[in-house]
Amino acid sequence: MDIEEKRSGPAGFERRVGVGIRWKLFGFLLSLVFLLIASATWMATEVTQATLRRDLIQRGAAVSRVVALSAGHSLLANDPLGLDRLVSETKANDPDIAFVAIRDESDVVAAHDRVKERGKPYRPVPPLLPLGTFGDTRADEVVRDGRRLIEYTTPISFAGRRLGIASLGLSMQGLATAQRSIRQRILLAAAVTLVVAFFGTLVLSSIITTPVKQLHRGVLSLAGSETFQPVPVRSSDELGALTRNFNRIAETILAQRTTLQNQKTNLEKKQLQLEEAYVSLEKKQLQLEEAYVSVIHVIAASLDARDPYTIRHSDRVAQMSRALGRRLGMDEEELSHLEKAAIFHDIGKIKATDDVLKGAERLSSANEEHKSHPVDGTEILRMAPSLHRYIPVVRAHHEWYNGEGYPDGLKGDEIPLHARIIALADAYDAMTTDRPYREALSPEEAIDEILQFRETQFSPELADAFAKMVREMPPMDDTILKSMAL
Repeated sequence: MDIEEKRSGPAGFERRVGVGIRWKLFGFLLSLVFLLIASATWMATEVTQATLRRDLIQRGAAVSRVVALSAGHSLLANDPLGLDRLVSETKANDPDIAFVAIRDESDVVAAHDRVKERGKPYRPVPPLLPLGTFGDTRADEVVRDGRRLIEYTTPISFAGRRLGIASLGLSMQGLATAQRSIRQRILLAAAVTLVVAFFGTLVLSSIITTPVKQLHRGVLSLAGSETFQPVPVRSSDELGALTRNFNRIAETILAQRTTLQNQKTNLEKKQLQLEEAYVSLEKKQLQLEEAYVSVIHVIAASLDARDPYTIRHSDRVAQMSRALGRRLGMDEEELSHLEKAAIFHDIGKIKATDDVLKGAERLSSANEEHKSHPVDGTEILRMAPSLHRYIPVVRAHHEWYNGEGYPDGLKGDEIPLHARIIALADAYDAMTTDRPYREALSPEEAIDEILQFRETQFSPELADAFAKMVREMPPMDDTILKSMAL
């Protein structure tokens, strides 16, 4: 039998598994034919046996009536020889007759095929099964002398006068033999029919399922990478029409598959080109951003150089901001953004005059030119799209924690984290650097000043972290500042 193990073909198509449709159809048709033959055999046997039994009963009844009619004249004429001749001839004419007996009016045997029964009272036996009456003849199934018989009883009358009774026993052995013979013939015919049906069903199932199997192979071929071959059309019925339609659909699918494959190839090429272009743009954007940063860095350095008291101020603020950011657990990318924002924080001062930058007096809160440098810095950064991320930090680095700073009056967490860090580093560097109007404070004095304003100007948590960092650092010089950037 065509049995295959379970496996899946390309695109998830499942190949034939277990018993094929041919054998399923064959098994179904053969079972159906077997049931039909078995039913027909049983019905034929039953009908034949009933017919034989009915014919046997009717034949016995007819013989019994003939004996009764023939025996009437002999009984009336008191002719025992005629009765004996009638009994013996009747017995000899039919081998199925077990006995023939003629009784007179007193129920004494007047003639019998067995001579020794003559003159004796007739021995009746109880019937096993009444078989009915046929005219004035009654038939019963009995057991007499150990044999199963059909016993017929027919009254003997002549000219309206009852003269006696004719009894006839018919053996059922002949019926059983005939029924057995009929059953054997019917079973033989059924066996021959079943063999013919077996091969006929096999051929029929093959004829029906062959196109289906071919379609199955065609579907697997179409779904896989094999070269598709059209399924041959071998009939003009529904299966043939199905096969022709499948071939047309397969051609359409193959054409669409080719088109889709070409489109996929083109899309992959375009995607690769776009990816290359994107990488190139990223490189150019990075180069441009680095160029902007370099320019701003130069500007910041130039700005610091305008005032001998603030030389390298932006660098120191950047390095201290980065050091605090590292203590706070920032990753390298965020530390890089924090450092660049710190370098850019005073870029707006480029618009300030030398009198403001080098003023000999402490700057007052009314000095609007000095207060405008965070806004001026954002305007400068706004001209470079790649530096827009630093605008909020540069604008807010002079905001106070209690909201009294400038330019927007932000407070608490409204102030960007990077701006709050840069504000600490900026204030510390300003306090520890000589100014025209005062001498530099010591690191501890500067820290005390910062802690004094930890809940007004500075974030308390950041102020505490900054103070701890400064107290743990060695004295600040250029060498240490450079090491803090690593």
